[in-house]
Amino acid sequence: MMPKKSSPVRVWVVVAAVSLLAGCGGLLDVSDPSRFKDEDLDKALDAVANGAEGEFHGALDNLIYFSALLGDEWQHTGTWAAWDDADHGRVRYAQDPADFTMNDLLRARFAAQDAQARFQRVLGSGAASSPLMAQVLAVDGVIDLILAENFCEAPAGQGTAAISDTAMYRQAITKLQNAQAVANASGRRVRAQGDTVDYALVAQAGIARANLLLGNYLEARAAAQAVPTAFTYRAVYTENAQRNDIVFLATAGFNKAGGMREKWWSQVDTLRSMLIDPFTGERDPRVPIRHDPGVVGVDGITPFYSQWKYRSLNSTIEVIGGREMRLIEAEAAWQSGDYATAMAILNALRADVGLSAVPTPGTRDSVFEVLLHERFAENFMEGHRTNDLYRFNLTAAYVARGDFDSPTVGGRSSPDRATKFPLSQTEATYNLQIVDNASVRCSPHL
Repeated sequence: MMPKKSSPVRVWVVVAAVSLLAGCGGLLDVSDPSRFKDEDLDKALDAVANGAEGEFHGALDNLIYFSALLGDEWQHTGTWAAWDDADHGRVRYAQDPADFTMNDLLRARFAAQDAQARFQRVLGSGAASSPLMAQVLAVDGVIDLILAENFCEAPAGQGTAAISDTAMYRQAITKLQNAQAVANASGRRVRAQGDTVDYALVAQAGIARANLLLGNYLEARAAAQAVPTAFTYRAVYTENAQRNDIVFLATAGFNKAGGMREKWWSQVDTLRSMLIDPFTGERDPRVPIRHDPGVVGVDGITPFYSQWKYRSLNSTIEVIGGREMRLIEAEAAWQSGDYATAMAILNALRADVGLSAVPTPGTRDSVFEVLLHERFAENFMEGHRTNDLYRFNLTAAYVARGDFDSPTVGGRSSPDRATKFPLSQTEATYNLQIVDNASVRCSPHL
């Protein structure tokens, strides 16, 4: 079993516990003046907001490593059945090795929504211009966006029926628009970790991504253009309780349970620990991969090629940022047939990291090949690659490991391989509004 981390600030647990005890009347009343009460949280609203955001960050890294296993970034190099199942696409409703990742995201979403209700009660009309409200509204919307990217369906809210990934994207847009309005009224927000986050830009970038993934290219481009390239919003981790589990479980110097999929090995410069750019032969600093000769994974067999983007337990992870917005603009230009503009944007991103330009190819498919690789390089190990393969119906063609260990033909994996994660069985079991629908399958919606 994989070791689990604990979140540093689980305010939502305290809220739930206090609410439960409140329903017991005088049965559990005590005279302890140091007892932590629900009204105490009303005086610590910063902790409530940061606790909700911390819950989200704590869920993100776990989701990313399962996403990497389901797609073509990683393969299992250890001994954990759950990771092996994800690696081979053995992902089905009621047999989902990543079941807990949806549960973690749903708990984080509840924490954000519980915080919203508290702020409305405590701040009254002031909640509409509170930076704390903007913070938790943005977190709420981003969680919906990430649920839609990674799961076929998910509950729309606490105790409600499940909705499709497409409906979840639309719900995320509505929430993010609300977050943006509050953020614009409140100004910037400084988090407890010391980072300054403009939640209006978080919401703006989330709206752009959601529209892109819905196929609303004009809306996506318009939203993306309003986000500066330098903007970034990152998930924060620590060396102890809130560690980056990508590092702890599957990185050189730590555990070695998941490494780069074999398809990438021949393209790695092991001396410089970088992927070789397929268009110029240059070394790409956006895709750092480490391999020490002779080093194998925990299974004792598989050569271990470690992701090297995150190297310490407190390495941050970009949730959303301005460079992704430029990729959105490039994809919108490609979609409209404006290949010159698409390539100009992509080459500008490449120039920023010291890579030479790629000449503009003459065909739609050739430009797409560059676009897809640039999305892989820019978003490496950030949880987007698997959804890119899904939305372009490329999972079977790009993942060279078959479903249920079935043989591959011509480098193609079984067409039955899972493309997204299903609804959490835990949610289906305890949420009375969820229909137990094991027949639901993920299929490309674009």
